[in-house]
Amino acid sequence: MLQNIFTSFLMGFVDLLLLPWRIYQWFQLETLKERMNAIMVVGNSSEFLCVVLALMVVLIIIGLVKHGFLVTMVDRLESFNGKIGQFAAWFALILMIQQILIIVMGQVFRGNLLSFAPFGLALTSQELQWLSGQLKLYNAILIAFASAYTFIEGGHVRVDLIYAGVRYRVKKWIDLAGTLLFLLPSSLILWWFAWPLAMNSMFAQKPLNIWSETARWRKVKWESSGTAEFSWVWAFKFLVLVFAALMIIQGFAFLLRNIRALRETKEIETHPNLDRVDSVPNNTVVHS
Repeated sequence: MLQNIFTSFLMGFVDLLLLPWRIYQWFQLETLKERMNAIMVVGNSSEFLCVVLALMVVLIIIGLVKHGFLVTMVDRLESFNGKIGQFAAWFALILMIQQILIIVMGQVFRGNLLSFAPFGLALTSQELQWLSGQLKLYNAILIAFASAYTFIEGGHVRVDLIYAGVRYRVKKWIDLAGTLLFLLPSSLILWWFAWPLAMNSMFAQKPLNIWSETARWRKVKWESSGTAEFSWVWAFKFLVLVFAALMIIQGFAFLLRNIRALRETKEIETHPNLDRVDSVPNNTVVHS
């Protein structure tokens, strides 16, 4: 079994080299059904996983050889997740405004419908029950798109038993080991399980599972709940897939950040925003 895993991992490097050719072959498929069948199967295949791992290894090796590449890669990946998270943060404002409108319309005016018709042009009109359910989507968007950004900012709750009391380099080794043993594997496993759930919800096809090796795509389905509430079931399942993808990217960026920290002589904070705190003199009180 270990030999098969090692062989598959090595084949990931071969598949990575052949990736442009594979993409060209995919474009040469004659029908949309054949193309979609290929995507359905590849998304949670062992070959795809090995290609992702091979790409990570290649980038790490290049970063070890060229320090500037390592620094640039960390900055670009964290900037990517940062911009997505900052954009997603606006949904908190949208959620708040919509919640206020629902309360005012339902409790003050005793209405059951919220219409948006500037200058007499009816653009949208939805029942309050449907709009209330839509608030769950905004929450899901915030979690899926902003969790990686929150990680960059050091905003997640952490239980510290020994971390704060150890030396700087020991902390970096702990972060490195935690990323390799927990963050990246858990994110990859989440992608593995979320892929068939999202695909089955978005498309009409032969139902997929995590071990599927064939697919029979038919058409777009967009699964809904069939109730009066907000019914985009497919959107919630797709957001789980988005969350897994962004956390994989951030996990890899965090891995590179700690490799960079172990290579340099100056101390580099685990979370970039904490550099501002470290720059404040010890006798200064910081108010948040």
